[in-house]
Amino acid sequence: MPKLYLTDTFVFSARCPGEKDQEIYWDYPRGEDGHIRNGSVSGLGLRVTALGNKSFVHSYQFNGKRYRKALGSTIVLNVASARLAVGQRERQLEAGENPDFDQADLRRTHLLTVREAIDRHWESHMCELSEGHRKSFALFVAKWLRRPPQVASRRGHNTRKGYVDFGTMFSDRPLASIKPLDIERYQKQFVSPYMYNSGLRHLLALFNSAIRMQLVDMRNPCTPIRLRKVVRKRRDYSTEQIRQIAAHIFFPAFEIVPEIDSLSGPMKRNIALVKAGVLGSNDQMMELCNFMGILFLTMARPSDLAVAKFEHFDLEKLVWHKHNTKGIKLSRAAYEYAYRSVPIHDRVAEMVSAQRARWPESELLFPSHTDTAQPRDNFRKGLARFKTLPGVPDYFQLYDLKRIAISLMLAGQGVSHEAISHYVDHKGNLETTMIYDLGLVDPLRPVTEKLGDLLGV
Repeated sequence: MPKLYLTDTFVFSARCPGEKDQEIYWDYPRGEDGHIRNGSVSGLGLRVTALGNKSFVHSYQFNGKRYRKALGSTIVLNVASARLAVGQRERQLEAGENPDFDQADLRRTHLLTVREAIDRHWESHMCELSEGHRKSFALFVAKWLRRPPQVASRRGHNTRKGYVDFGTMFSDRPLASIKPLDIERYQKQFVSPYMYNSGLRHLLALFNSAIRMQLVDMRNPCTPIRLRKVVRKRRDYSTEQIRQIAAHIFFPAFEIVPEIDSLSGPMKRNIALVKAGVLGSNDQMMELCNFMGILFLTMARPSDLAVAKFEHFDLEKLVWHKHNTKGIKLSRAAYEYAYRSVPIHDRVAEMVSAQRARWPESELLFPSHTDTAQPRDNFRKGLARFKTLPGVPDYFQLYDLKRIAISLMLAGQGVSHEAISHYVDHKGNLETTMIYDLGLVDPLRPVTEKLGDLLGV
């Protein structure tokens, strides 16, 4: 599209090229004669159609999207009046207003766009929540708020399906115009019930916040949408499987390291490569066993241990100061603390000391091998080898160690359920603690055996 300085003389003589249906001449400081002139306005254009119709147009950008608005025919407007109109519209855009919204129409009073509502909700509410919750909100609602990855490589990270976030799908729509059908359209892309429910909860919170702050006067469009029912299949473990898992963790069996001293030539080179692989595998298994052993003996969450630091452990008093946890509710007034302290087993102290010897310059107990300032994100390869050991089921997960430990304590070990609930950071809520109960049947076997003895069978 040509750019030149618009004048009334040029507007009168402008013609559309024969091979086009229309042509737009944009206002530009350089005139037809090549001289530079002042007074041109960026965004102002002259549209000339093949039928000879001429009108001024304004091209602008609002909320990241390009728009083009016809200002009027050249019969009504001249170049000077068109430039004044564009200047006034540009001032509205700088103030954050869309000049094409009809402010006089009372039915369109609430013209807060979806993107603006998301940004306000993020600044006023989301900044106070945890980092994990903010990441989840950005994933489902506003991907432009996500932090860029620190490294270009995705190695070692889980791959996620590329869902379209709600903010991108309806960014320029007025928030008050969103209907339940729009929410259903967004939710249809989620196959997993977990993803479906997470996205719906974030949207529900977003609209509730906008309604509560009186940014819009409407009903929450997410209310008619129901959460999907999630049926969890419990991963059961027998007492024998628990014994074998514990044996593999606390008494790990390593691969035999081949000897290369008596070899020479290409064979020594090949066996040296095998030896390096075995040493790396054994070292990885040892660190995984330390991680699982601490989880098992402290009933901790893997996320808590991933960010644990050496300074959190008092190895003389056998105490772990667990940071960033919920805290125990000791009174109605104060129950949030910077950390909470729990006793630890002496075997846990040995594993912490082993990790200190392994990572002497790191603050984290289990740092990343590529960047010791960052926590390790997974033990995928080591866990895959651990599942091949005898007695370890394929469905075994790290979080199951907490469930197994709680189940063992609940199965008549002489420990009060309230003490277990407080230790695992459930604030004494027994209902939450009982969710982790695997329902082990072997500790109940003496009941039926005693009944048989009494019946003489």
